Amino acid sequence: MYFCCAMNLKGSIPLVLIMGFLFMGILVNACKKDDSGTTLNTFLTNNGPWQLASLRVLNYRGDTLRTDTLNTQCSLDQSFTFDASGLCTYRNYSCLANTATGRWRFSDDRLTLLSDIICKDTTRAGQSTPFQNVQIINLGRNSLVLQSNDTLNKAERFPKVIRRRVVQFGFIHTSR
Repeated sequence: MYFCCAMNLKGSIPLVLIMGFLFMGILVNACKKDDSGTTLNTFLTNNGPWQLASLRVLNYRGDTLRTDTLNTQCSLDQSFTFDASGLCTYRNYSCLANTATGRWRFSDDRLTLLSDIICKDTTRAGQSTPFQNVQIINLGRNSLVLQSNDTLNKAERFPKVIRRRVVQFGFIHTSR
C-alpha cells in the first residue's frame, strides 16, 4: 500500500512543479499593470486642442427618436483643450465667439469626464455646463467622443412619457 501511494506522488511531483511555475508566471504578469489614468491623460492632453467635428442631439420621447445634427453652418472653429494640470478651455461653444475655462478630471472608474466649465450658449439661460458629467465613448490618439444623457422630465413624479436627450460631441485632432 505504501509503495502504491509513493508511486503516485512521484508521478505527480513534475505536475505540481509545472503548475507552481504556471501559477507564479500568472501572478508576476498580473502584477505588471499600466496606470490607465496616465495613458488616458496622455491621449487627452497631448497633440494640442481637440476640434469639434460633429455634434448630434438625440431626443427621445418614449420610444420615438428625433435626431438633429447641430452646427452644420458654423464658420467658427470650436476647440476643446485639456492640460495635464487639470485645466480645460473651450473656444466658440455653440458657435458663439467666446472662450470658457474650467477644471477637468476623470471619474474614479475612468469612464466619465467631469468638468466644471461654464459655456455661453443660445439657450434661454444663456449658459450651461455641457461637460459636467459626460461619458467617454471613445478616446484615442486622434478622436474623442463624449456623450451626455439627460432625463428632461425629472420634476414630474409619474411621467406618462419619459423624455430624454442624448448629446454626442465628436472631436478630432487636425493635422499640423
